[in-house]
Parts: sequence; structure tokens; C-alpha cells
Amino acid sequence: MINFIERLRDQLQRQLPGEDAQFRMAPMKRPRMREALAAAPEVRQSAVLLYFFPKPDDWCVVLMKRPDYDGTHSGQVGIPGGRLEPGESHLQAALREFGEEIGVNVDHRNLIGKLSDLFIPPSNYLVQTFVAYALDHPDYKPDPLEVAEIIELSIGWLLNDAAVKRGKVRLSSGVVIESPYFDVAGHVVWGATAMILSELKQVLQAVHQSTGAH
Repeated sequence: MINFIERLRDQLQRQLPGEDAQFRMAPMKRPRMREALAAAPEVRQSAVLLYFFPKPDDWCVVLMKRPDYDGTHSGQVGIPGGRLEPGESHLQAALREFGEEIGVNVDHRNLIGKLSDLFIPPSNYLVQTFVAYALDHPDYKPDPLEVAEIIELSIGWLLNDAAVKRGKVRLSSGVVIESPYFDVAGHVVWGATAMILSELKQVLQAVHQSTGAH
């Protein structure tokens, strides 16, 4: 079981797939990061945590569906995380936010690497994505104000081409756009979350190819 984590750790230390992998799941007309950063009125910092844990037949990663509210990410499926507080590092913010939202305290010693940064133009957040693991199932105690539902995404499904679809998605503003997305247990996972998962997918494909199994 730990072999998968060690191989994933090793793969995360290599050159990452980066923006090309992210953009496989980007909405139409999304600008590349250099262009978007140059046009941004400000850049705010945030961090998220991809948290792996094993099930009997596969490894899973924790996602969350946000409640409906008057905001940019209302009702969307995302990766636990959020903005930095004054004096925090990105890693500290990722661990704190995961604990506050999901109710699980993650030991920093279980951190195994990072993915590429991603800039989100609608909110002007530059996101750092950390990867950590547990060897048992998390004991969730989600904050109901932050989390409407916890979603467990299996590696097998993320690597399945049937998970990738394309269709119309509705923004919080009511505007409908065309975008690729991951279908995860009936949830539409698109935008920044899908772009991060797209890079993760390519990393996991490399792990899979090196082992011949999950």
C-alpha cells in the first residue's frame, strides 16, 4: 500500500506536466497564466490540499461541494483550501483550511509534494496545490457552513476516459459557457478544480505506467 505513495512522491519530485496538462480541462477562451497575471489588477494568494487515502480496492482523494451562496464558487465542487491569512505560508494555509473545512488534521510529515501553480482570473487567486496522504479512511467532521457534501474521487475513475465530458456549465453570474469537465458521482467538476485534477491525472498516469497497477 505504501508503495503507491512512495512512487507518487517520486513522480511529484520530477518535472511536472504543468500548464499544458491543466489546459486539457480549461474552459474555452481561458487565457494562459502569463497573460492572465499580466492583466490582473491584483494577485491574491491561496492554497489547496489534495489528500489521498486508501479504500479496499483503490486510492481516493477528497473533494468537497460548496453550499449555495451569493459568491463566485457557489455550489461548485472544489478541493479543500482557501486564502492565506497574514503571516501564513502556503503550506500552513492549506493544512489549516483542510482542517477547518473537512475537520481532519493533517500532519505536515504526510506531505509528499506539490503540483504546478494555477491562476484563477475571476477571483485573482494564485493557487498552490499540495499533496498529502493518510493510511486510513479520514474521520470527517465537515463545517456545514463551508461544505455541503464530501466527495471521494477514486484514482481509477479519474484515470477513466469516461470521466471526461464536455458540455455547458452555468457561472454564478448566470452566464452559460462551454467547458470540459469531470463527471464525479454525478457532479460536474470543472474550472480550476478540473484543471488541477487534469495535471494530477497525468502524474498518476506516469505512476500507473511505472507500476503496472494502482
